[in-house]
Amino acid sequence: RNAAPFIQLDKDDRSGAAQDGENMALFRPDLLHKVVIFAMIYEGTANFSDVNGRLLLTDEQGREITIPLNSPDPRYRFCAVALIEGDGERIAITKEECYLPGHRECDQKYQFGFRWRAGSK
Repeated sequence: RNAAPFIQLDKDDRSGAAQDGENMALFRPDLLHKVVIFAMIYEGTANFSDVNGRLLLTDEQGREITIPLNSPDPRYRFCAVALIEGDGERIAITKEECYLPGHRECDQKYQFGFRWRAGSK
């Protein structure tokens, strides 16, 4: 947990009420092979067409990249927003904006290879 690389999320805002959104930090992203940043609508709106969805990335120098969700698919409440890939030296960020039925389909598309089974919270 304290050794790079790792990912830290400050909160899981399922309501959309957080004024500052959700903030994720990637420590040594160059050492992370593949990260998919996704957004999922839980409640409050029917789909991404009703929100001004966007991902704001800030690097260590404070430079910002905004990735807008400007082609929503009203059938889906799950969106793979961006793909971050590292090779040990550099990182590449790709806008995906890929709307999917859910987590399992995202796993299949990006070939993480998770073993899925029924569970509960």
